[in-house]
Amino acid sequence: MNQLKTFLLLLLFSYCLMLYLALLQTAPGQTLQFHADAPLWLTLQAAIALWLSRKLDAWLWAKRQPDTLLQRYSQSFSLSLLIFVSLMTGVQLLIDAATGQPLLVQHYLRVGLMYLLVHSLIAGADLLWQALKRQQQQQVALLQAQQHSQQYKLQLLQQQLDPHFLFNNLNVLSVLIHKSPESAEQFLEYFAEIYRYQLQQGSKTLVPLTDELAFAKHYMALLEQRFPASFQLRINIDPQQQASFYLVPCCLQLLLENAVKHNVASSEQPLTIEIALQQQQLMVRHLLRPKAFAQPGTGIGLRNLAERCQAVHGKAIEVVQNDSFTVLVPLQRSI
Repeated sequence: MNQLKTFLLLLLFSYCLMLYLALLQTAPGQTLQFHADAPLWLTLQAAIALWLSRKLDAWLWAKRQPDTLLQRYSQSFSLSLLIFVSLMTGVQLLIDAATGQPLLVQHYLRVGLMYLLVHSLIAGADLLWQALKRQQQQQVALLQAQQHSQQYKLQLLQQQLDPHFLFNNLNVLSVLIHKSPESAEQFLEYFAEIYRYQLQQGSKTLVPLTDELAFAKHYMALLEQRFPASFQLRINIDPQQQASFYLVPCCLQLLLENAVKHNVASSEQPLTIEIALQQQQLMVRHLLRPKAFAQPGTGIGLRNLAERCQAVHGKAIEVVQNDSFTVLVPLQRSI
């Protein structure tokens, strides 16, 4: 239905343009020279220009993400313009050569300018419409994210005051105070850092990857006291690269909690959680060892994380599940 609507609009545009050009070329008192088949050929050329522009835009967007929408659509417009004008002028040259028409440079310059005009009017208007529509979608996504922000802040507060998390770690701390005061002091430091990080960074839009990784280490240090040698954290990111990226806050807390909650781990068979970079995304991966009697997850945490990433980065998280469980989180180089 959309394709038929687009074709009818192109046909209407072609008839209006050809009629306008015919009126310009007709002197007062002369008969209007209007060829009925000319708009059909123009419609075909306009459809090719539109198809080429959209295909190149989709290809460039899939290959890499430019910094701005202006850069994206400028690249798509320029490349499709060059290809379209070259292609259509070349076809016209072949037709003229096959029919024995004189091959004049000035004629093909005029032909090239005509195709440039067709592409600029059709593809340029379409790309402008796509840019405005995408900008509107981003604004809607941002408004939705703002509407959910109060709910998310409430969830953060609930996580910060989670009685089970608090109770378990206070029990561990109580044991360590009698068993090893030095270990208890270190445990209390990590415990305080986790809550301090949530209070300071939880309301921000983006935080440095360095801070998220430091939080992950503190969180795993607490787990080490509760489940000795059961969980291992492997960070395969160069420290210089860590300082170059930003992501949504409290992301790793959710992913680490999910790994601990839904998977079997022991000192004999520890669960290794790997964190690395993959094509400007943060990869968090671990083997899939589902607990036999664990309650199925609701998916709310991952869904909220996906919505936050979509609103901030324009791209949601990717979840890949086979023998292992992998989550790819969008990153941003600067803020």
